[in-house]
Amino acid sequence: MKSVEPLVQIVAGLALNAFPAIFIAVFARVAPIEQQGRLAVSLAIGTYVAQLLSAFVVESRLATPEADHKISMPWWIALLSTVSGTLLIVSPTVPPTPVTLIGVLGLSSGLLMARTIGVVRGRWKLESVAASILMVGCLSALVLAVHDNSNCVRVLAAGALLAILIRCWPLPAHRDLGFPPDLTKAAWVTGETATVGMVQPALSTFILAVLGPSAAVGFRVVSTISGILEPILAYGRVRQLAHGHKGEVAQVAMLLVAGTMAIFIGAYLGIWSLIFGPAWNSSLYVALAIACVWKLCLLVTTIPFAALRRAGRTKTVFWLRAANTALYVVFGLTFLFSFNSSAAVFLSFVITEVLMFVPYHLVATRSAPEYNSVFVSGKLARPASEKA
Repeated sequence: MKSVEPLVQIVAGLALNAFPAIFIAVFARVAPIEQQGRLAVSLAIGTYVAQLLSAFVVESRLATPEADHKISMPWWIALLSTVSGTLLIVSPTVPPTPVTLIGVLGLSSGLLMARTIGVVRGRWKLESVAASILMVGCLSALVLAVHDNSNCVRVLAAGALLAILIRCWPLPAHRDLGFPPDLTKAAWVTGETATVGMVQPALSTFILAVLGPSAAVGFRVVSTISGILEPILAYGRVRQLAHGHKGEVAQVAMLLVAGTMAIFIGAYLGIWSLIFGPAWNSSLYVALAIACVWKLCLLVTTIPFAALRRAGRTKTVFWLRAANTALYVVFGLTFLFSFNSSAAVFLSFVITEVLMFVPYHLVATRSAPEYNSVFVSGKLARPASEKA
């Protein structure tokens, strides 16, 4: 069971990334290119807000060592998801941009928070059921879009909403607002997530303005496909935040390599062209390769980051991630205006992540005893023992 649970949790996480991917694929077939560009930005904004809410409710509690980590879904998130999903269900096939934004925001928030709570609490059986329902809804919506059926967006929204409500079991109590036990730590954690998370929506907006809707859609398509690796990263990240380093880093790294290979096998077999239709083209291969390298780099910086969070160093992490964000934006905009290419933006992400590992590592060796004992002291002690 110890090997089955992580695998099921990671596979279930793929369904979370299927939602934005299928949304783009559906719009590529039923909406004009201008609406597709706005959807790309809406998905980036929705993901950003979802990360903020998850950080406030879930991650801030995990950054408080003395707090109870038995987290449940707050009732107001369930309500927000229900209202947002209902709006998309009752709207036209191509909803107005404000409705699309609200729908994406609410459903993304519910999906991400419910998923994170499921990983923390180890509810892999419930996760597998909810993920299966979401995947059925996504695939059904894609089939309907291919056949020009006007219910495609409605079916997609209904599948996402049902997956959220299933993950809410047992139903949240009205008294459970999900507020973190330490509001000071919550402010630092949420502020840190806000600074880092703003990169994608900000750069998506700039790409839309500078390169046009086609480039913005391409950027989002590459982000979404490389996002197949995100459930692996997210699983490793949440496990490290909740339980510390337990020898899972090597397993996560191997899964990332296997996932990258699967992504390019899918490209070779024409799967992405089949799913995304006109939104996918051969010019995106280079950007996709660089984006996958970026995801691999993220795992390396996640290790000292999680160790600092577990040690309760929320203020320190905030300033580190603020510096990280500044580099992302500066390098991203510089590469965008210099090369007029979304692939160049992903290359700037790789450079930023490699550079930022150095301060993360140095600070963690001083401020996170757990990190120091595993990655520094352990390495220093081994030669002495062998010599003895």
